[in-house]
Amino acid sequence: MNAVADSYIRKDLESRWDATQKASEWLSQQLSDLKSKLEKSEDDLQAYASENGLLFLETDKGNTESVADQSVRELQDELSRAQAARYEKESLYRLVQSSDYASLPGVFENKLLLDLSVQLAELQSQRAQLSATFTDDYPKVREVQSQITEIQAALTRERQRAAQKISDDYFAAMKRESLVQQAFADKQKQANVIAEKSVQYGILNREVESNKSMYEGLLDRLKEAGVSAGLKASNIRIVDPGKASYKPVSPRISINLGLGAILGLGLGICLALLLEHLDQTIQTAEDVDRFLHVAALAAIPALESLQVRRDRAISSADRGFTLRLAVPGGAASDALVIGRNRNDSEVRRSSVMSESFRGLRTSVLLSRSGRSANSILVTSAHAGEGKTTIAVNLAISLAQLGRRVLLIDADMRRPSIHKYFPQNGSRLSAYLAGQGGWREMAYPTGVNGLYVLLSGPSPENPAELLSSDAMHALIREASTAYSFVVLDSPPLLDVADSRILASMADATVLVVKSGGAPRQVVQFAESQVRSAGANLLGVVLNNIDARGDDYRYFAYGYPEYASSRK
Repeated sequence: MNAVADSYIRKDLESRWDATQKASEWLSQQLSDLKSKLEKSEDDLQAYASENGLLFLETDKGNTESVADQSVRELQDELSRAQAARYEKESLYRLVQSSDYASLPGVFENKLLLDLSVQLAELQSQRAQLSATFTDDYPKVREVQSQITEIQAALTRERQRAAQKISDDYFAAMKRESLVQQAFADKQKQANVIAEKSVQYGILNREVESNKSMYEGLLDRLKEAGVSAGLKASNIRIVDPGKASYKPVSPRISINLGLGAILGLGLGICLALLLEHLDQTIQTAEDVDRFLHVAALAAIPALESLQVRRDRAISSADRGFTLRLAVPGGAASDALVIGRNRNDSEVRRSSVMSESFRGLRTSVLLSRSGRSANSILVTSAHAGEGKTTIAVNLAISLAQLGRRVLLIDADMRRPSIHKYFPQNGSRLSAYLAGQGGWREMAYPTGVNGLYVLLSGPSPENPAELLSSDAMHALIREASTAYSFVVLDSPPLLDVADSRILASMADATVLVVKSGGAPRQVVQFAESQVRSAGANLLGVVLNNIDARGDDYRYFAYGYPEYASSRK
């Protein structure tokens, strides 16, 4: 390594020496050519100036100026002064022509004129005194009058002499201005001729300056090249001699792993915070308590998330238990039955689902506050959140307690309970229209103690029918005849039917699909229930992912399900 560095320094010096020698030779050749070119351009410039009689002088500012231009500039200044003097003399001449001597201070105010004026004033005063006593023929009066006449004649002569001097000065100023103007015009013509000739002179002069600048620049470069050739020092320095390394320089595994772990952890945290910030839906019971400030009555898992290992054994309690569980899209005869004739996967899923609805039933019973009869309204913010499935299975779960339960399909706009319990005959819409009694229209189902009152064809005015006295009477009488009345209603935010029914029912259950509607929408739905004066028991989280940590309590009752999640 050190030998390579020494060799590199030596090669660098040699290459610099060779480059300097070649540069010096080339610069010397170019300098010789430029010198010849400069001399020729200077000779051409001098020859052109001699042939055309061009003479240039250097000004105080360092610029060159022709003699003709300098003469023109001087004559222009002299002409300006001559015109100013003529203007001054002309103004005095105009005043003299108009006999306005009073406007000529300093011209008619010399010593002689002042003395004569004083003497004239004194004589006129004496004459005025004598005239008061004597006549004009009196000798003294005539003597004074004679003196006054002489002094007036002297004043007139002196003023005429001053006026003549002003006129002479004016005509002399005019003559001088005319001469200077003629000289300026002649010199200007000469300067124009010289200016035409100076164009070519300027071209030749610029060529001389350009050649001179290039010659001086190359001369400096040649001197620099000579100095560089004499230097044998290199600009390359060895900071630290090379030493053999005892360990690999790269890759640094420990540092790379540490940085990767820190960077991955930071990115993971940032991504988790970003996803949490962007997710505006209700997903867990903690979200229900945090954003809605009501109880989470139950968490109903999604069927597709209840996949467990098929090689796990089923407990004897599960094998001997039978329960009908209504699922969406299935009729009563197609209800999922848990028993010995079902495979292990179906048994496990049904056990978890049935336990979820038992939990919902328990939460509803404990939230009744000791009332003797209960009418429970099941609703949601929007359609597609599973409120009908929740209402049907809640009614089934309550009927399994050995109580009489009436399930009413109060969603008169999009009824769905007939898909679970198909039956022909009169419906709720007929009763509300006054076409019979509701007791004859309610019919028993395959679940002991469960009765269903279907909605029937959609009327034109469902909101008016649901807010009628007949609906009030139905809920009141059904609460007396049955232990529980479960009503399936339309979505809260789509129509006003649910708020009407919520004000009639003893309690309301709000169904929220996990990860479905934004929490702002669910909060608005909860406020709509409150504004109707209803008793909101709580929220049922539907379609929750049973494989997540938020559903871990199901593993407590089903160890085989818990092991499948590990």
